[in-house]
Amino acid sequence: MSETTSHDVIVIGAGAAGLTAAHQALQAGLSTAWLEAQMFGGLVLNVNELDGSIQGSGAELSSNWMAQVFDLGGENLEAVACGIERNGDALVVISDIGQHRARAVIVASGASLKKLDIPGEEALQYKGVSHCADCDGPMFQDQDVVVIGGGDSALQSAMVLSKFCSKVHLVHRGESFRAQKQWQDAVHAAHNIQIHWNSQASEVIGTEGVQGVRVNGEVIPCSGFFAFVGLEPTSDFLPAAIARDERGAVVVSNTLETDMPGVFAAGCVRSDCGGRLEDAVADGQAAARSVVLKLGGVLASN
Repeated sequence: MSETTSHDVIVIGAGAAGLTAAHQALQAGLSTAWLEAQMFGGLVLNVNELDGSIQGSGAELSSNWMAQVFDLGGENLEAVACGIERNGDALVVISDIGQHRARAVIVASGASLKKLDIPGEEALQYKGVSHCADCDGPMFQDQDVVVIGGGDSALQSAMVLSKFCSKVHLVHRGESFRAQKQWQDAVHAAHNIQIHWNSQASEVIGTEGVQGVRVNGEVIPCSGFFAFVGLEPTSDFLPAAIARDERGAVVVSNTLETDMPGVFAAGCVRSDCGGRLEDAVADGQAAARSVVLKLGGVLASN
């Protein structure tokens, strides 16, 4: 059955940026709802130990955010956003359960982990191909795994997996890591992490499960494969009227408003947003402030 709802603000996405934006809008007295295609919290939900100015468990932090927005009267529409249209003075978010009218929309749909698009990667998804070391590490107790990447996520995941696995093969296409020094030092000190410099994976091998990864033409026997090679903005559902950069990230003004009046973007889905959790939170706050000023709400003092 098609559902129609009406709110002051619709937030698309319930990750760090989205829940922060919803919290700010609700504090300003604006009726607010959010749509989320997956679990609330976004990518941070799978991080057991946060690194940076925001400390703690990603799952605990996400749960606290969700509790706060519910306490303020926010509504979870439990829907997948499919598009945005304008209807007179209102914006309409189209979802898989119906239409949701709003005076303003904040797109905080985040980003997904980029895939290598090599043979076997898709076929062996959930059969040894994983994207969450914190979640799946215990499944590979005393086994060998391959991790791809040279940034914070790859090295942090390699360290998590080193606690469970017999050996972690860390494959990086360059000759130096991009990750923070603390993660580089930890990886170099780990006795069971083997670094493969100037190397690229070309195939994940296996039938019922991962049995190996072809790297520079040679097969590394393993039972797990983790790729951390960047993020892809989740912006495919947005109308063509909303400009995007070459990565597909949404282009915004200095108020975080898009080319579509009344539609704002925050977090990893927008162009030039930093990749840290702190950046997503700051973006959510900034987008909500712009919406409140546009709609005539009352900005909260904190």
